[in-house]
Amino acid sequence: MSISYIGEHLLPGQLGQTLLWISFLSAILATFFYFRILSSKKERSLLFRRTARSFYLVHALSLVAVSIVLYYLIFNHYFEYSYVWQYSSRDLPVKYIISCFWAGQEGSFLVWALFQALVGLAVIRSSKEWEPGVMVFFALSQVFVTSMMLGVSLGSWDIGSSPFRLIRDTVDSVQGTIFENANYLTTSLSDGNGLNPLLENIWMTIHPPILFLGYALALVPFSYAMAALVRKEFTSWIRIVIPWTLLSLILLGAGILLGGAWAYVSLTFGGFWAWDPVENSSLVPWMTLVAALHFMLISRKQNHALTAVFIFSTLSYILVLFASYLTRSGVLSETSAHSFGDNGMATQLALFLLTFLGLTVWLIISRRGQYNLKRKELLLSREFWMFIGSLVIVLSAFQIMFTTSIPVFNAIFGTNFAPPTNAVGFYNRWQTPYALLIAGFIGFSQFLNYDQNDTGAFLRKVIIPLVIAIGLTIVFIVNGIVESGSFILFLFFIWFALIASLMNLIFRTSKPRNLPAIISHIGFLLFLLGVLITFSNSRIISSNTSGFDLGDLRANKENLLLMKSDTSYMGGFYITYVDTVEQGNTVTYQIDFLKRNKGVYDYQFSLHPSVNSHPRMGSVYNPDTKNFLLKDYYTYIASVGQTTDFIVIKAILNPYINVLWLGTLVMLIGFIWALLKRVRS
Repeated sequence: MSISYIGEHLLPGQLGQTLLWISFLSAILATFFYFRILSSKKERSLLFRRTARSFYLVHALSLVAVSIVLYYLIFNHYFEYSYVWQYSSRDLPVKYIISCFWAGQEGSFLVWALFQALVGLAVIRSSKEWEPGVMVFFALSQVFVTSMMLGVSLGSWDIGSSPFRLIRDTVDSVQGTIFENANYLTTSLSDGNGLNPLLENIWMTIHPPILFLGYALALVPFSYAMAALVRKEFTSWIRIVIPWTLLSLILLGAGILLGGAWAYVSLTFGGFWAWDPVENSSLVPWMTLVAALHFMLISRKQNHALTAVFIFSTLSYILVLFASYLTRSGVLSETSAHSFGDNGMATQLALFLLTFLGLTVWLIISRRGQYNLKRKELLLSREFWMFIGSLVIVLSAFQIMFTTSIPVFNAIFGTNFAPPTNAVGFYNRWQTPYALLIAGFIGFSQFLNYDQNDTGAFLRKVIIPLVIAIGLTIVFIVNGIVESGSFILFLFFIWFALIASLMNLIFRTSKPRNLPAIISHIGFLLFLLGVLITFSNSRIISSNTSGFDLGDLRANKENLLLMKSDTSYMGGFYITYVDTVEQGNTVTYQIDFLKRNKGVYDYQFSLHPSVNSHPRMGSVYNPDTKNFLLKDYYTYIASVGQTTDFIVIKAILNPYINVLWLGTLVMLIGFIWALLKRVRS
């Protein structure tokens, strides 16, 4: 006997699901008609183009409407919908309710599909004669992404997961559940499960959408490269796609930066970057896109770079799809702090990836012999060393992706390889030689022109930055800032590249001089400098001096037990656990840092680490940081007692971390300048 449920709001969900189907079907039709243009005669292509544009517009508008419907459900707390119940609750402030939209798989797919659809509209307006070839791949990608939200079953195969599924439809039988009661919304489901406490952070309100917009923009160079291979026009597309590539790099880079900021203030990594697999999977496409940009610039001088342009322009989006597979298939659920679990879409994601990979490989191989491979072997030229440096970036990216993909290899081949236990140490050791080489190539390329260069003139130019770099390296060694042998060599190369870049900025040591590129390189080098000196000097300043055993050797070495109102010495300060403030599920602890002056304790600053004890998701320990110009004090609660009489804290000193942040900002400014320069020209 069917039950007539009371209070359910079924109409908006039915509308949202209908709009999803309209979006999916219109994407299929847009793909079909754009494909027909490629093989049709001129008199029919105009009709097909209008039809394809109309279907794509319907597709994009449908996704906009789907997004409005989902937000309507979330803001009105319609907990009869599984997605709304699972990721929101009534006590969430508006800024975090916004984040509920992309907190789950279905919502994040919707953000991705929506941004790609809107970018596609911009491409239609600007691509002119390239439109059919470019948009057939855009629309095909949209078919796959929107299919991830359909939520239908074909026998034993589920196609997608819908954000408009009712929570009662997630159970096999209502017998013995709250859904036996027609009025379950009032009696048993008046509130939602709530947002993951890790996501209750302002950075997570802006980090995911910016990252997804960067992913969406990576589809543009992919689609243009594929269209160029289809049309057999191998060079003219590069000038068009460089601004799109820069825009993708800016937004993808900003998304990664904001993700690092979130990890620094929300996770107990103790730093900006911990080589978490999810972090890595977003970094690698950015790196290959950087390499693709350099290959595009080289191709204007050397046609032999065209092969690399096609490979890495397309590979960057393939790696976006691979990153989506890694983070959404559940394969990283045991190795990453913030990946999605498996919800049955691994097969769909793999099909999406393999389809685009197969098309890419087929087109590149089938057209390989048709490039004009005019080649000039000029070892002492800017374009040659740009090419070598870009290859080093690619090798670095592949090392990161190979190690990150160990769980995938285990799943496919039945192996049992273990990811590195000390990920930070492992990746730092492997990536240091790559970063050293890249810094060196950046340095001496500042004194090279395109085409032929005079060897003697080049050697005379590099003497000054070499001498200054040696001097600055010695100063850092004497002051104990960098002591390890390999790091000293790395430091020397960074200083050499920085001085060389500054000389080119001020004195014009190369022709032509690309000012936005110089600024971007300076930002990247400052970032490397910040990473090196922060990593070399970061140290745990807490240790257990209380006399109470914390359970094991490591805990006693790295943690400090604080009794309420007592004062303990730590890292040059006297610290006091003052009080707690409770607000909802969160308990915030006030820890005062004091200096002793002639027997009197002078207040310096306070830190407020907190513990969010979610009733259904466990406890999340949120650090707090005091920022100074040249150092940060980073503290989080390691454990708490049954009462608030004592806490156990871990404190870390991160010197020079602002150099890292400054470098990322300068690098993005350089990219933005380059984009504006390209758009104006």
